[in-house]
Amino acid sequence: MARAPDIVQATAATAPSEPALWRVEGEATPVAAVAEWMAGNQEHIIAALHAHGALVIRGFTRLSTPRDFETVISEVFPHLRGYVGGSSPRTQLEGRIMTATETPPDWSIPLHQEMAYTAGGPHRIAFLCLEPAREGGLSLLGDMAIALDVIPAAVVTEFESRKLRLRRVLPSRESAAAKAGIKKNWQEVFGTEDRKKVDAVAAERGWDCDWLDGVTLRLTQELMPATRKHPVTGRKVWHNQAHFFAPACMIDWAARDHRDTDEQELREVYAAQPGLVDNVVFGDGEPVPGEMALSVSDALRSLERGVTLDRGDLLLIDNILMAHGRSPFTGERRLLVALADEPGWREHAGQS
Repeated sequence: MARAPDIVQATAATAPSEPALWRVEGEATPVAAVAEWMAGNQEHIIAALHAHGALVIRGFTRLSTPRDFETVISEVFPHLRGYVGGSSPRTQLEGRIMTATETPPDWSIPLHQEMAYTAGGPHRIAFLCLEPAREGGLSLLGDMAIALDVIPAAVVTEFESRKLRLRRVLPSRESAAAKAGIKKNWQEVFGTEDRKKVDAVAAERGWDCDWLDGVTLRLTQELMPATRKHPVTGRKVWHNQAHFFAPACMIDWAARDHRDTDEQELREVYAAQPGLVDNVVFGDGEPVPGEMALSVSDALRSLERGVTLDRGDLLLIDNILMAHGRSPFTGERRLLVALADEPGWREHAGQS
């Protein structure tokens, strides 16, 4: 039997928003031995996540398929889950393993906690790098407890008192290309072609469905607090995506990426038909003012710390404590992703 890999270097985070780093002797280690090592180190891995928000484990270059990844990551995060209701374009591969976002490579991805706009978001995220970018493609990380110190205090107070709902416009698969902004269709979001099943899932989760023209769905998701406390560490964190989906932020995001066509399209549609653009509203239905959302976006960008992932590297994230994103890239960057829940944490969802 192959010898389990050793940690040859372990470094705690040296600055806020940076992950802990473990380097292992794993290049010649078969998948089964890697899985055994992960199981044996589960307690230490979880402790690192609670202390630092994220952990990079470098060196497992024999991991090369979705099945390899699922075998290994299930030893640490046994409760893998799906992505119903998610906003990022991705492909389900094998088991519970998916591609990382398929957003075009010239797009940046702002810092965010996965599905923070719903009580059903994952608690853990794991990435496996199969192919690094030729240039760029950094995995961005940001500490969401520190975010509360850099976002204007008046904005935090306003968001906490009024709470938030995400309102999304989801075209059909056939009309998705014409949508301004993120072009994810309702069939992909809900994993079905049946509108009745969509309505049933939405009703179960407290989401409002409005079929605008028979094929386009305006989906308003449940009321969520702007902050929450981690159920284990007790740390209070910023926990929403107002900076991601507010129209002013989407326009600014396109401008920063030099996506001129996207920027112009968003400006024109929002000016002519604001109800056809994704948005974030307060609990009373009033849209979050653009200047408030932009102040959050600017603050979170100041927290970005970039991590380069190489082939065989694992990036594990506590999705409450640490936000993640991506810088634009060139080349064939390929990452797999797994989402996971923690038993008992669901009851804490949305509490602050």
